[in-house]
Amino acid sequence: MKKLIILLTLFLIAGSAGAQMARVHLNFDSVKHQLSLQKTTRDSLPVMQQLADASYPLDDYSLLGSKPDYVTQLLVLNKRVKVIDPHPYELVQQAATYVHDNKLVQALDATKQAIREFDKQHKAINPLLVYIRLLFNKLNDQEGKLLYYQQRLEYYQVNGPVENTAACYHGIAGYYNYKAAFNQAINNYLKAAEVYRRFNQRFYGNEMMVVGSDYNRWGNNDKTISYLDKVALPVALKLNDSLHLSYIYSIKGDVSEAGHLYQKAIGEMDKAISYEGQGSRSAAFATFAVHKGFDYLELGQSSTALSLFKKAKHMADSAGYHVDNTTGELEIDYGFYKYYRQEGNLAEAERSLLEANRKASEEKTARLELKYLKELGDFYTGQGKPQLGTKYYNRYFALNAQAEKDLDHFKVAQYEIDMNDQQQRDHITQLKQEKAVQDYQISRRNTLLWGSLVILALISALLVFIYRQLQTNKKTLLSLRQTQTQLIQSEKMASLGELTAGIAHEIQNPLNFVNNFSEVSIELLSELKDEEENGHKEDVMAIAGDLTQNLEKISHHGRRADAIVKGMLQHSQTGSGTKEPTNINALADECMRLSYHGLRAKDKSFNAELVTQLDGTLPKANVIPQDMVRVMLNLFNNAFYAVNQKQKNAGADYKPEVSVSTSTANGKVIIKVKDNGVGIPDAIKEKIMQPFFTTKPTGEGTGLGLSLTYDMVVKGHGGKIDINTKEGEFTEFIVTLPL
Repeated sequence: MKKLIILLTLFLIAGSAGAQMARVHLNFDSVKHQLSLQKTTRDSLPVMQQLADASYPLDDYSLLGSKPDYVTQLLVLNKRVKVIDPHPYELVQQAATYVHDNKLVQALDATKQAIREFDKQHKAINPLLVYIRLLFNKLNDQEGKLLYYQQRLEYYQVNGPVENTAACYHGIAGYYNYKAAFNQAINNYLKAAEVYRRFNQRFYGNEMMVVGSDYNRWGNNDKTISYLDKVALPVALKLNDSLHLSYIYSIKGDVSEAGHLYQKAIGEMDKAISYEGQGSRSAAFATFAVHKGFDYLELGQSSTALSLFKKAKHMADSAGYHVDNTTGELEIDYGFYKYYRQEGNLAEAERSLLEANRKASEEKTARLELKYLKELGDFYTGQGKPQLGTKYYNRYFALNAQAEKDLDHFKVAQYEIDMNDQQQRDHITQLKQEKAVQDYQISRRNTLLWGSLVILALISALLVFIYRQLQTNKKTLLSLRQTQTQLIQSEKMASLGELTAGIAHEIQNPLNFVNNFSEVSIELLSELKDEEENGHKEDVMAIAGDLTQNLEKISHHGRRADAIVKGMLQHSQTGSGTKEPTNINALADECMRLSYHGLRAKDKSFNAELVTQLDGTLPKANVIPQDMVRVMLNLFNNAFYAVNQKQKNAGADYKPEVSVSTSTANGKVIIKVKDNGVGIPDAIKEKIMQPFFTTKPTGEGTGLGLSLTYDMVVKGHGGKIDINTKEGEFTEFIVTLPL
């Protein structure tokens, strides 16, 4: 019988940076040596069971499957001595046969049944629980996968063993990872890591590596490096785990590349390749080679980059690797596009970029498709083909809008997540208590049953009473759970409504610009058609140039809207960004104009005088730029709102005015935003910084703006906010920040 040492190299099929699961922490050679030392079949059986438990026949992430080896040998040995229950292993064997025959639905059902049988034995089956997600992935049943792991997690939290919960957290995280809901994904990977830390260092290091990878995809490179260097890398080095080391260095290479440290990125990729193996022809090797090619292009070494792209293409064509594979994103065609564009061969560059977009679209790799559609729009616009550019921009905006819509379900406040977790813990505690009561009742019943036949009638009556009481309790519990679910849903919807209103209010300004420039572009297109029919070529080219500028502005303000949304989401997390030297004058001027024109876009009759008194000698302040943008926009929005409200009731002599000034004193920067609007009554002056307090009509404000502003200035930057105001005359906010 052939020897099969199955390495548990598990990957999430969904997602280009999906979680990797290294081989099980079991020294196969050592265990096989122990097996050879056993003298009897009965002594060999437990050792063989170790091997079988660590090598279930669903290990092949491509799901081609193969006949089991150790499982089969275990079943053969057990036929001789009949020590263990063979049924769950027979189900595993049957599942492997279904996988081999590509009957994945049957394979999934057989594996589920095997897990249920093992659960009856209270057995730790972490590898099998990890494997089953591959079948869900191959069947593209992500919702089914989430539900299955949630149910198994609750079961193991109540009944144990605790080791099995780690695989459930990992599977749940994989679902959120596939949906690009990185906050929830990372949360569950960390829960899995905490469990693995107690019994399996290799899996623990793997979870921390995946957390770093997800932070990289999420855009937080500082967190990425922290998890890799502090945890994942030391664990991998200690265990001499070449598989994990190759992926860790490849992720570090991505971070260096994002920071434009291309020479450093090449060095990291070389380390990844060295652990993967120089002679390797794997998808990982090809992916690493393409990344090196990008770095060499940035360094001006185009011939070296071309050689790497060709080598990767030969490997991918030979093995049939996808663009979106389990080791990352294999962007070979995009590499050729960048090379040919750098060399000035626009025809080949266009062909390569179109091919890259076609493959991304076929594989439904949304992140890459968005990237390529945007690049196509820029490419054709830059080549003087605005119609083609507009075509791909429109596809980009449509796909991006759908991607954002798909994420709406996962936009949940951390408070709600924490409350849900607390309710889950309370529910688990209740179930444990119920189980303890039931176990006690069963134990007591058995004792009475075996005690004496004389009191059989009494025991029977007692059992009937207990059964009826249990049914009553179950009905009561079911009713309470339904009520609890309804209350939770009501609270979620209320919180979601507040969050949605806040986001809509914040992104209105850039969206107004997008709408206005879009309307102008439609008018220009009409003029373009007229001039084309009249044969006025110069006017056509001039209008085309105007359209290009409009599209660039639409793109710019679209990115601004995206930045606002990301900034608000970041505010709900533990950290809100990194401090960096920032030009406060430029930030204040930009936010003032943005706020003013945003209100003008909604009310064209509104006008106000903008006064700036900016200290030209003001040094750069060490702040979080996105937080300061939010602070200033909130202050300016309130100021313009105040003068607009006053203008509606004041006479013709009233001139709305909003001013901003900057200065320094005692090592601090001082920002003053003043308006001659309605002012703030003394009765509510102390309340305006409180969450959800607002003086605006229902639907026009959430009451969170000044509360968040206060948090960002005082808690986030160690500054302070003072208010000078007189009802009916003026309001002045004074923000003081340490330089």
